Amino acid sequence: MNDRVLVPFDGSAPARHALEHALENFPDAEITVLTVIDEVGRESEYAEAEETGQLFASAKRRLETADAIAEECGGSIRRVADIGPTCETITEYAETADVDHVVIGTHGRTGIARIVVGSIAETVVRRSPSPVTAVK
Repeated sequence: MNDRVLVPFDGSAPARHALEHALENFPDAEITVLTVIDEVGRESEYAEAEETGQLFASAKRRLETADAIAEECGGSIRRVADIGPTCETITEYAETADVDHVVIGTHGRTGIARIVVGSIAETVVRRSPSPVTAVK
């Protein structure tokens, strides 16, 4: 049975590097690319239809980008979009999908930038039920 590898994907350069890393280092794995639609800070049930449509269109574009990267690397991926708080959604998906490994991009921020912005990668490393590789 092949390993299941999860790559959280927001379209950033570190996320792209993480996907490339997963495709190169887990060639026989079932690689799932997860993009999260994070609605923190707004009441999603009252969201304007146009705004919600834009969020889903953005998620679709991110997954299309991931498809292009996989094709360039000669691999294939499974695409998933989910709604919720980013860190919780990633770690819950890893648990429910019985993921063997998570490969996540990190911006490598330090000091005050990390404190202010926070680190999704760091939180996923701490909370993931599976081993995590963080890629710059």
